[in-house]
Amino acid sequence: MAELKPFKALRYKWHVLSDVICPPYDIISNEMKNDLVNISKFNMVNIEVPIASTTQANPYIQASNLLHSWQIDKILLRDQKPSLYFYEQIFEHNGIKITRRGFFSLLKIDNNFVKQHEQTIEKHQTDRLDLLRTTKANTSPIFVLFEDTTNVIVNICIEIAKKLPQAIARDHNGTFHKLWVIYDEKIIYLILEYFRSKIVFIADGHHRYKTACIYKNTEMLKNANSIVNTKHPYDYILAYFCPMEDPGILILPTHRVLDIPLNIEQTITKYFDIYNTTRDFNKALYKLSDDTQSLMVFLNGTFRIITIKKKSLLKQFMPNKSQSYRNLAVSILHNILVQNLKATQFIYVKSDKEALLLARKTGKMAVIVPSVPIKCLKDISLHNEMMPQKSTYFYPKIASGIVIRTL
Repeated sequence: MAELKPFKALRYKWHVLSDVICPPYDIISNEMKNDLVNISKFNMVNIEVPIASTTQANPYIQASNLLHSWQIDKILLRDQKPSLYFYEQIFEHNGIKITRRGFFSLLKIDNNFVKQHEQTIEKHQTDRLDLLRTTKANTSPIFVLFEDTTNVIVNICIEIAKKLPQAIARDHNGTFHKLWVIYDEKIIYLILEYFRSKIVFIADGHHRYKTACIYKNTEMLKNANSIVNTKHPYDYILAYFCPMEDPGILILPTHRVLDIPLNIEQTITKYFDIYNTTRDFNKALYKLSDDTQSLMVFLNGTFRIITIKKKSLLKQFMPNKSQSYRNLAVSILHNILVQNLKATQFIYVKSDKEALLLARKTGKMAVIVPSVPIKCLKDISLHNEMMPQKSTYFYPKIASGIVIRTL
């Protein structure tokens, strides 16, 4: 089943890392990048989202050069023992303080036991592949979930969190990060054995995982004459593991803004029941969502919640999909409400208020969706189905640079 492996991480030499960590590449705007670079020239954003310099025109080579020079200058130090790295994030959502706990390890790339649920965007995949090939490093982990119904790993995380951490940070969103380096052989053995009977589910980082798969395949061709069953660095990827039972799991929706499709009113009338609503639509949106989720459409100044008229339509439009897949608002959006649109035709927005404001300003249409339940994510992954791009948004993001793995 899932195979984990401790490793000797590269880590910043400092105890407080607030100035040098950054979010994952896909949520870093140009403005945020400039802010992070201005805070510290050693911020991981310089490698995570590299740009060309006056002396190096290739941004990926520039990233590789920086990673090398930071090790030479002892900005980044390598741990002496193979370890697992326990990680805690404390954050607020809607005024409530939440803690999420898990750990970093290497994860063997194996599509039989590492389940995906979301489609990817080709340009992001190409970018991550170029960075991986050049730096030969994982600066940002994938985020995976696993079942821990008896709280074996949950309880280990709670006990470790009572100790003093090796590194701490507070990011630009106010999330507080703590890291513990664990090389205790008994704890490592217990965790590795626990996962020998587990499947893991990718929550975040599908592009990074697919990139690692491509990289592995190309390296295997180069090493075609190597000894069979020999394990190589490219067989593994840096991953953050979090139990599905952890109370800090928070999945937020990603809303869509798009050009108004032709015949959209006919589509809505034909396939959906319509409920007029106001700006205070969220309670109504979730209240109407039983097994089959509803959507809120903002079009020409009007707010409407729409629900599918007949369950049989779900099977008609998504004949080869599981019931969990069919019930999701994002599936109904992409397969019935607006069909055959490319990912590039949508603007993806985290805030419903921002989506509505953008739609008003541009004369476009906004579609507000509820979040994906974790049970549906698991079911869809087990059926080897792929949801549309940007279907889930796990909050908060895992910091890039908190631990670094080199191949």
